[in-house]
Amino acid sequence: MNNWIQLSEKEKVESINRVSIATGLPNAAIEKDWWVTMSLRALFSCECANHIVFKGGTSLSKGWNLIERFSEDIDIAIDRAFFGFEGELKKKQINNLRRASC
Repeated sequence: MNNWIQLSEKEKVESINRVSIATGLPNAAIEKDWWVTMSLRALFSCECANHIVFKGGTSLSKGWNLIERFSEDIDIAIDRAFFGFEGELKKKQINNLRRASC
């Protein structure tokens, strides 16, 4: 799968076309799914992998095969303990974080 990056543009198009013919899926969906898969591989290969939760519709599709779905987004959550934040947040801290993130 990693070798795909090293293919020429022509080889990439041919590869995507072959998968499209075999699956009946549009070329754009196949390429997007490849990038989603590679992004997940990178995320779960990093040092924070044990602190990441993969969630949402894409996880139901790719992780559990419960639904058929192609998505351009990946919903993840990272345990804040990984960043050194322990204990419960106070309501004021939560509100401050929400304001700062907007």
